[in-house]
Amino acid sequence: MRVSRVVLLFFLIIGSVGIAFAAGNQDTAGSVSGDAPKEMVVATFHSKKGTPSVDGLFKFKEILEQKTDKIDVQVFFGGTMGGERELVEQVKLGTVHMCIEGWGTKGTYLKKVIPWGVPYLFSSSEEITATIQGKIGQEVSRIFENNGMVWAGEYFRGNRQLTSNMMVRSPEDLKGLKLRLPENPDWIVVWKEFGSLPTPIPSPEVFAALQTGVVDAQENPISSNYDKRLWEVQKYTILTNHIVDLEGYVLSKQYLDGLSPDLRQIVLDSAKEALEWATETSFSNEDTLKADMESKGMEFVKVDLKPFQETALSTMPHFQETWEPWVIDEVRKVVGK
Repeated sequence: MRVSRVVLLFFLIIGSVGIAFAAGNQDTAGSVSGDAPKEMVVATFHSKKGTPSVDGLFKFKEILEQKTDKIDVQVFFGGTMGGERELVEQVKLGTVHMCIEGWGTKGTYLKKVIPWGVPYLFSSSEEITATIQGKIGQEVSRIFENNGMVWAGEYFRGNRQLTSNMMVRSPEDLKGLKLRLPENPDWIVVWKEFGSLPTPIPSPEVFAALQTGVVDAQENPISSNYDKRLWEVQKYTILTNHIVDLEGYVLSKQYLDGLSPDLRQIVLDSAKEALEWATETSFSNEDTLKADMESKGMEFVKVDLKPFQETALSTMPHFQETWEPWVIDEVRKVVGK
């Protein structure tokens, strides 16, 4: 009998603790304050601080952690968690919770619905923004979500420029040039039209490929060229201004689905604020970065853009065959081409 009372007392204590614990959880369920603290892993293949690409993720951390104390953001950069393709796959799996997506990702998932990568088709970030706010942006969101990702939007990095160890003043100078490109098949079509020899190489490997002569040239916005210290392996920046460059943030749908609705919205709002900050910083910093690169020996070369534009836009039939039929109509609403 004494043993039975002890056992009964034991279960009464355990039951009381369980009820109290459940009641505590019920009081806070569904609210931001009730979410258990979570770690959020964000990452990029970009290599260093001091550029909007990397600093934008730290800005996201700052903004989010000011809005809530329920998420601890860990930022990884420099390709420590993989290149663009590897990071996107980890976001889909939920092992990375947000990463930067670039042209490689767009070429893999979005080539049927986005016109942004056609050289010289758009002349400003405002024109591209107009397409993002319409049907094209809606389709991008849908495609990413169907692949386990939530698209927060894009930030603009300035125009993409060609860098080379050979002087380039006209499209004819590109013939036979070994050119690094992102892993985007459609861009290979365009640059082959110039007579160059495109080679897809992941972003973290660009410097080594130039240093060892695997390629002679590459193209990226000035901020990315500065980030990669390309003045050490390239002589010229050819101001081709061929693409208004942009990159986006994609988040793990699996991770976001594990948050309360309020906290999920805070994360998405913070990402959008960080994207706006990165755009503003990119535009305001470009002249400073250019001047510093010049002081380190990089020569900036202005060229007549018209022959470059004519050659690039001659590939439009390829893109129209690739796109969904309605995409060209969305483009014409904005640029009239």
